[in-house]
Amino acid sequence: MSSVSDVENYLIIAQQEWALNLGSNARNLAAEISKKHRVMYVNPAMDFKSILKQIGTKHGKERLKMALGLGQNTIQAGDNLWVHTPSTLNTSINWLRNRKIYQLLNRRNAQGFFKSIRRILDRLDWNLDQTVAFNDSQMFMGLYTKKYLQPLLSFYYIRDNLIEHPYFKYHGTLIEPQTVAAMDAVFANSAYLADYGRQFNPQSLDIGQGCELDMYDANKKHPLPADLAAIPFPRLGYIGFLTGERLDIQLLEKLADLKPDWSWVLIGPEEIRFQQSELHSKSNVYFLGARKPESLPSYIQHLEVCMNPQSVNALTVGNYPRKIDEYLAMGKPTVATDTPAMQMFLPHVHLALGVDAYVQAIEKALQPVTAVERQAGIDCAKGHTWEACVEKIYAVQEELLKKK
Repeated sequence: MSSVSDVENYLIIAQQEWALNLGSNARNLAAEISKKHRVMYVNPAMDFKSILKQIGTKHGKERLKMALGLGQNTIQAGDNLWVHTPSTLNTSINWLRNRKIYQLLNRRNAQGFFKSIRRILDRLDWNLDQTVAFNDSQMFMGLYTKKYLQPLLSFYYIRDNLIEHPYFKYHGTLIEPQTVAAMDAVFANSAYLADYGRQFNPQSLDIGQGCELDMYDANKKHPLPADLAAIPFPRLGYIGFLTGERLDIQLLEKLADLKPDWSWVLIGPEEIRFQQSELHSKSNVYFLGARKPESLPSYIQHLEVCMNPQSVNALTVGNYPRKIDEYLAMGKPTVATDTPAMQMFLPHVHLALGVDAYVQAIEKALQPVTAVERQAGIDCAKGHTWEACVEKIYAVQEELLKKK
């Protein structure tokens, strides 16, 4: 019989490069798991199309060298934590519509990817019989995890409804269910996504979402940013990437027209649909641009109401919005679009669908709250930790090992 002590190593097979140094669930989970296990964070493999796009940059040149096995492709990023960039160059195949050819080339890509991983594990004397492979929605090559890697356990992590994204949709709709079914367990950061996983694997669990909230301190007095100070009250704000794929531009336009005496403050980088929207022509809508992460608590603290005006679509319906925790941790009244993933934040947020409901929700949010209500929202946010997420993973791991 196997036991929990049989697990010494975790492979985090990630969607996002470590070097980008952006907040991501995979990075946070890797850091938390490294407190008890050795962790190898595996960057996504480069493909020919990506190389051609990036070859003129320093980063692109370094990635090409590592893909060809010429550079230092494994570094130690912390205590018990290593980062590996696969020494393999994938064929760019997502554009293919012939499924048989796609599957053949995807399998070949997976061979090179897992061969690179096995090579570094052998070099470091990491035993695969004591290793858990934790796949961060790398659905395509992940299908071959057990065939080419053969770890002790294989886990799959769903933190977004990726198959509704154009890049993943055509092949992912077919392959992700197969990958999910092949895993020993599936973890998700919302009940909606866990239900999706359970269609193909009964061992699918919502482990919640962790957040890094140390700098979001509601009891600390933060300075009022100068660009925010010039904006009239009441200031209703959204902080994050401004993308029409996930945010309801028409809702914001209608709200701005309906309530011209309210100031609508949008903080973050814009993609093209926001740049071309009518919001830029409205005198009560303020675009403040991207701001450094360490300055965001100041902006949140000096908004009257914080918002998350999501569109309701296949991409967002199960999405866990980490910004809600940031808003609540700062003790701010919060209004958000009513989606299944948002139910877990009740009664600490005001949920709405449509223009009229949004106006009513904001009017309620502008009313004074008691100290008890405010603290309850803070406690809700602070309870969403990476430690709690990982403990749920370990509990499933233990049960699976007892059965082996």
